[in-house]
Order: sequence, then structure tokens, then C-alpha cells
Amino acid sequence: ASAAAARVALLATTPGATRTTLHIAAVGGGQAGPALATLQHLGDAVVRARVVPRTPIVVATADTRPSRDRSFNATLFRVEPHAEPVALCDGVVHASRPLVTADGRVFVSRGAAGPEPPMDGDLARLRVDALTIDEVDLATGATRTAHRHTGYLAFLAGAWNGELVVYRVSPGSADLVLVNPDSGATRVLAPSIPPFARDFSVDATTGALVFQERHETDPGLWVIDRLDLARGKRARLEVSANSGLAPHAWPGGGLAYTPDRAAGLRVVGASAEVRGPLGAGVDAIQAVSPDGAWVAALHTNPSAFAVPFAIHAESGEAFAIPAPSGARIAVAGFTTAKEEP
Repeated sequence: ASAAAARVALLATTPGATRTTLHIAAVGGGQAGPALATLQHLGDAVVRARVVPRTPIVVATADTRPSRDRSFNATLFRVEPHAEPVALCDGVVHASRPLVTADGRVFVSRGAAGPEPPMDGDLARLRVDALTIDEVDLATGATRTAHRHTGYLAFLAGAWNGELVVYRVSPGSADLVLVNPDSGATRVLAPSIPPFARDFSVDATTGALVFQERHETDPGLWVIDRLDLARGKRARLEVSANSGLAPHAWPGGGLAYTPDRAAGLRVVGASAEVRGPLGAGVDAIQAVSPDGAWVAALHTNPSAFAVPFAIHAESGEAFAIPAPSGARIAVAGFTTAKEEP
């Protein structure tokens, strides 16, 4: 596999810093590219980002509003090489990642804090907030609400067939729904699931959502499920005592996950033979190239900076993604932008 044409947009944040830098890295390259833009934010902010397809633009969220309650203290920015980042909208959910559809539409999770709940004896109850899924205009920052929810969480789990997949958690319940972003029409896919779902990805080949969830009856077990987005049927793919499975749909079919931290990444049900390319650790897939040829991931271990790397989806061959050292790295995705300043 030739990595020469594949490039990845990275955001690098030094711990404690009030700025994050944008870099374009060549897959298989020898060193990190120069800083092409600098994003200002609160010290030690959490930064999450995605590439806008077929453009050099990255949309990124970062903490900007000092507050004891960080729930909605993030701002969405438009970041481009050789330009000052532009703030598009505030009130974004802390540490949330924007969702960018294949046709370039941008959505974020936002909210407003609800009233503080009274104590229930000696137990503190969770606050119920007013949450929205908003579409953001990349040029103007104008927002339009596609979905409203009152509860604890409204999480953008993915996009499929022109609709948004939203994971919602409310007092006493959690569900997965499909939302038409134009009409606001909502269809419930999974009406009642445990409120611990995470690591969502859409398998375009099968039209399904892949995610990790806690077992329904055994709290010591975790599962990987596949949910058919057309019919709502669920299939169980894996059961494990390991809480760090980090599942992700593999391009062209198959499943990538970390069955055991000691073993690293494994891919099943695909032509690629992938078994722990970087050794022990949890490998979390962050992006897939628009043509499905490449996968970008972060290799994580306790007390160490995550290491970005790429895998050729068909062959399973792994390549380095050079990144600045001593920094937290956010993988925004594969990009058409160039490395040169």
C-alpha cells in the first residue's frame, strides 16, 4: 500500500496550554508538519475536531468560557490553514465532537443548564438540562435547531442516509433515535437501552450502528452491538469483561476493536489481517478516509500521550502519522490540505 497521497489533519495541545495548533501530517511521513493555524482557548481545554469533506476546513470545539460548571462552556470554531480561526457558536457541550456529514453539513450538541435539583435525602440527583442538536452555517455561524431533548444527554452518534443518529439519556431511560435534520421528524430505533452506550460508528456497508454498551443484566460485562438503522434490529457481536473495547465499523464491512489491552487492535470480518499493530494498548479509531481506503486511530496507554497512526483498510498495513511530541493529539480526519506553510 502506498501512503504517499494520504494526509491527516491533527490538532496538538500541550498540557496546560491556552492554545492548540493545526498540523497536516503525511501518512508514513518522517516528521510533523509545521503549525498552520493557532486556536486560542481556556488553559488545558479539551479539543475535538473533524474535517469538512473536500475542503481544507476543520471544525473544532474547545473550552472558552470560564465557569465552575463546564457543561456547555465550549465554542465551535472554523479552522483553516494560514488563517485566524473563526468562532461560529457558543454553548457547545463540553468535550463533544462536532458531526460533519458526507455532504459537508455541520452539527453540534448544545444546551442550557436546567434548575439545580433538590437533594433526595443524602443523595444528589442529576440536573435535567435543555439540550439541542443544532446545524451550524460554516460561513456565518448561524444556527438552526434540528432536535430538542430534555434530559442528561443528547449525543450525536452518527449520520446515515441523510438523517442523524442521536443517543439520548433522560431520567430513568435511554434510547437511540433517527432525526431528519430538515423536518425534525424523529424515529425511535432502540426505545430502551442501558445509559452507558459509547464509541458509536456507522457501518455504511450494512446500514448499521456499531457501539459499546453495558450488559443488560450483568454489570460486570460490556457488549458490542450492531443496530440495523432501517429495521431497528439489534445483533450482539461481542461480550467481554473489558470496558475498553473501543469498537468501530471497518470500511467495507467488519469490526475493529480492542478485545484485550495486552493484545491491542483486532479486526474481524474483513480481508485485512490486523492484530495489535502498535502492541499493547487501546486503539481508538478516529476517522476513515472518504474513499474508505484508510483508517486513522489513536494508540492509547495510561500515563502516556496517545500516538496517532494509520492503517490501509484492505491490506491491514500500519503506518505512522507524525505528530508534535509532548502534546495531546486530536485527529480531525483525512484532508485535502497541504503540509507546507
